[in-house]
Amino acid sequence: MSTTSQQLVQDRIRELRENTDFVSTLLESLVGYAIIAADFDGNVIAFNEGARQIYGYAPEEVIGQQSIEIFFPEEFIEAGRLQEIIDDLIEKGRFSYEGEKIRKDGESFPAQVLFTLTKDKNGKVVGFIEIVEDLTERKRVEETKARVEQLERELRSLERLSLSPKAAATAETFGLMPFRQASPDTFNQVVQYYGDLMDLALEQQAYKVEHDISGKLRTIAEELGSFKAGPRDVVEIHSSALRKKASQASHAKAQAYAEEGRMMVLQLMGHLASHYRTYSPGTITVKTNKEPVKGGKR
Repeated sequence: MSTTSQQLVQDRIRELRENTDFVSTLLESLVGYAIIAADFDGNVIAFNEGARQIYGYAPEEVIGQQSIEIFFPEEFIEAGRLQEIIDDLIEKGRFSYEGEKIRKDGESFPAQVLFTLTKDKNGKVVGFIEIVEDLTERKRVEETKARVEQLERELRSLERLSLSPKAAATAETFGLMPFRQASPDTFNQVVQYYGDLMDLALEQQAYKVEHDISGKLRTIAEELGSFKAGPRDVVEIHSSALRKKASQASHAKAQAYAEEGRMMVLQLMGHLASHYRTYSPGTITVKTNKEPVKGGKR
């Protein structure tokens, strides 16, 4: 931008700030949202603290220096979408949509975007304000929840396939309560231990080390068998551990837990099925002196 052009923009900014009814306290204090004011040439007139936090630019980098186009994907601009939005905005006075925005480092992020017109003190339309909510964290939570729900649906389907009718020794067969209710302390210990195995599975994948995950899952299966637990109990153990891990992890790590957990729960189902095939309902002996699975990595 030439010196003359910069001076014209700065004069425009000063004029708009003097004559436009910007709510200054709102612009400065509402840090949860990016609020950017621009004229119809796209020149950035105001840039609040929320915009700095979300986009990564300092105000002096953009006010009077950049076009609002830098916050949109190139293909969005090239397709004429921003101009279409401004045309609709002029006609309707308000426009909102959900889409991708671009940070200073080039990273894209999902956002809820609202445009409103700005007027000077005489009521003349002089530009617009864009209000942006960063949806990254919300999307991460929604995706993690969706993955957990998908896995739970898969596991409910697996319940009908994992144990043959002859070998099935579920809680319903014995008229027992679910494992969580029958022995809550042991259930929580198993969930903790299963969660620790998830960490070992990720470590095994990341560092190419060997952990006897299958053997440890077999230990869990034997423990579940001693309580006459069934596939529904396996689902509950897996879901509880996965939710706990996912809630404390980054989006990428939560996905890794879900993927590794899918393989683990299949193995656990298989070990439990094998246990019941070995000890049919007529011959099962519950080990009353067996140490319960303790929380913590082994």
